[in-house]
Amino acid sequence: MKLRVFFTPSIVVCLMAAATLLFWCATLVPTRPYGLIFLPLALFYSILFGLSGWALWRIRVLERPGTWDVPRRLLILAPHEDDCTIAAGGLGVRNRKLGGVTRIVYLAPDETPGMAERRTAEAQAAWRQAGLEDGDLVHMDVLPPLLRHDPQKLRAAAATLRSIVDEFRPSTIVMPMFEGGHIHHDMVAALIGSIVTPHDQFDIFEAPEYSPFTSLTCTPHRVLALSARWLFGLVSYYGPPDGIDGRPVLVFCLTPEELACKRRMLGSFVSQNAVSLAETRSYPDRLVRWDPSCRRRHPFDLHGSYMSFVVALRRFLPPALVDRFLPGQIGTIGRGHKVTDWAEEWALDGTLPDQ
Repeated sequence: MKLRVFFTPSIVVCLMAAATLLFWCATLVPTRPYGLIFLPLALFYSILFGLSGWALWRIRVLERPGTWDVPRRLLILAPHEDDCTIAAGGLGVRNRKLGGVTRIVYLAPDETPGMAERRTAEAQAAWRQAGLEDGDLVHMDVLPPLLRHDPQKLRAAAATLRSIVDEFRPSTIVMPMFEGGHIHHDMVAALIGSIVTPHDQFDIFEAPEYSPFTSLTCTPHRVLALSARWLFGLVSYYGPPDGIDGRPVLVFCLTPEELACKRRMLGSFVSQNAVSLAETRSYPDRLVRWDPSCRRRHPFDLHGSYMSFVVALRRFLPPALVDRFLPGQIGTIGRGHKVTDWAEEWALDGTLPDQ
């Protein structure tokens, strides 16, 4: 039976240390030369243990405690109904308890016939558990369809988002991270970046959720998840999402009751595999402070990345074999094996907003 480890990276490091010690004992204890058979494995697992230890240290460096102890006018922008609960479900509960005002705006209804209405009902059921009314949730259709480039609709969406901000007057905005995970997520983050002015007086946070990016310095939880796959197929590590560029990740301290409420909220999204969501996404909310100087055409450099390496291997080896040992998303959802190109999304001539 496989051990499933959720949000506790130190367990993976300890297990990797035990596996490494096991192979070194097998190498050194028997009478030579028979023990040397295990030397390559001992060296390999020593490398994995070193990577795991490094990842654990990077987690300590990158993650900072976040506080939310005053009521705010919180605006959560989400492409899809479960995204806002994953990103800021706990903070929504906390803000309501403190007497703050929370508004959630959904921007891309599900394109499957009948699913938009179902997911709307699930979102309403989820947020009722946090004390919000159905009127606090706004469902709109402003983003282009998943597989279509539509710069004109994006420009109209930018104007709509600006009017939403001006009407609600938030003190804090939470939006998806520009991370290359899903094209709609990247669109929301890029659009907000295009409409914010130096005169705006509100905080903006990006919420990482999933990304094909892997880095020894920036994605330690992803490194641990990949390392854990070599523990004889007996261990799976489910870590919280990483950032992609080394900015500190604020981990907000939530009470057990608030975390339990977030878990129940995630359990409302039956159409999105509620059991899995409640297990893998019920971590304390994690946000990265938006930096206006970090506006980019691409979330990350594809050349030389883990993702490009996996895509190249899939051309020469059976894809199922590559995915078994080097798993992961291999492109931005909605854009195939490509990563988001904001200039391509925004305009045919490749001009970024305000440039």
